[in-house]
Amino acid sequence: MPLQIFNSLSQQRELFKPIEPGVVKMYVCGPTVYDDPHIGHLRSAYVFDVIRNYLKYSGYRLKFVRNVTDVDDKIIEKARQEGCVDLRQGVQQVAEKYYNKYKTNLKKIGIQDPDIEPKATEYISKMIDLIQELKALGRAYQSEDGIYFDIEQYPHYGELSKQDRDAMRSGVRIDKNENKKSFLDFALWKKSKEDEPSWTSPWGPGRPGWHIECSAMSMGELGDTFDIHGGGRDLIFPHHENELAQSKGKTSKPLANYWIHHGLITVGGQKMSKSLKNFITLDEVLKEDPLYGDEVLKLTFLGTHYSAPLDYTPERVKMDRAVWKRFLEFFENARQAEKRGNAPSEKRTQQIYASFREAMDNDFNTPDVLALMHGQINQVYKENDPMAALSVAAAIRNFGSEVFGIVFDRNDVSSQIKPEIEEWIAKRQLARKNKDFKTADEIRENLLKEKHVELRDLSDGRTTWRVKL
Repeated sequence: MPLQIFNSLSQQRELFKPIEPGVVKMYVCGPTVYDDPHIGHLRSAYVFDVIRNYLKYSGYRLKFVRNVTDVDDKIIEKARQEGCVDLRQGVQQVAEKYYNKYKTNLKKIGIQDPDIEPKATEYISKMIDLIQELKALGRAYQSEDGIYFDIEQYPHYGELSKQDRDAMRSGVRIDKNENKKSFLDFALWKKSKEDEPSWTSPWGPGRPGWHIECSAMSMGELGDTFDIHGGGRDLIFPHHENELAQSKGKTSKPLANYWIHHGLITVGGQKMSKSLKNFITLDEVLKEDPLYGDEVLKLTFLGTHYSAPLDYTPERVKMDRAVWKRFLEFFENARQAEKRGNAPSEKRTQQIYASFREAMDNDFNTPDVLALMHGQINQVYKENDPMAALSVAAAIRNFGSEVFGIVFDRNDVSSQIKPEIEEWIAKRQLARKNKDFKTADEIRENLLKEKHVELRDLSDGRTTWRVKL
């Protein structure tokens, strides 16, 4: 079936029709770089990486933009906390430090770079131009502490979040700002305090508000209207609502035709966040499972529909490791079938691809794709047919690699670590020979803890090993 996407703007599933046939322009809100990234940030990046991969797989050419917010109240506060003497320079250092950490995390998990990655500080002049145009149109007004968007001059406010103005009160901070006409009016430009980063503007030294940043970057790179705008559900209001208002307030055109929002990661039902100190980093995941932690984490992300919340628990991780182990065992069986001279059936492989595409065309339903993969594996075991095994393996391997960015057939891991493991086994055997059982036990324990390698001492004096999931 043709691709259908749930559009947050219309609150219904819609047939996807790009503005330009065969081309998709997509903008995704990226990180505000003020602290260490956690797996909630990675889920966001991975969701849209999979969507981008599938659109390419389906034959579209993409222009994918993911921004970086490198000037913001949170970054300024972080610079203060880290004791930066020169706050202007400190903000830049903080942003660069945590941007690099974010990029390192994406690289570790195999998430690709966007086609364009604009930083807010590189678009200040475009933000100023946009604010001037909004003022000229009567959509914005100047106050003692900056420039504000005038909600009363924009009748469509609330069209994305589907809230009335009374309900919106609970979604914004009421700060008793006497410079604002309405509690919902939001800052387009903020006059800077003496020690804060600032840029020259027609309204004096200052810095942009958060929302105007994304409007300037998205329209600057993709035009007044583009195909897809993405981000987390927590951005629908007020960020995306305000972004839509100021963009449409300037152009009188839709900012994006499809708005895609992913669910958040929770821990025990609470949103994973820095403030609650319940976040989990990628380094923690990889320390627990250095060999397969990246792929298992992707399975965890794929196992819940992108639009739904994902509760990250030890039980869930254990279950997904078992799922990953099943894939490894299946591919090992397929390799043995291939060594015996069997070959896949192109017809059956194409049929499997078609079933995967049908699931993905249903609003990128990755849990259904995983269920189809497991169903195919079950069928192979029932049929006990080597050709069927290789056909299913080919389909899962290729689709998983191209769309999910997962190497399901990880037959290289044991060979990569084999020399190191055998060296440790030799050291352990020498320690045992010298009756240094403490060192021998430490080697065994460290291999299990650090490498997930389990040793087994045989009665003939040999020691075998295996990677334990």
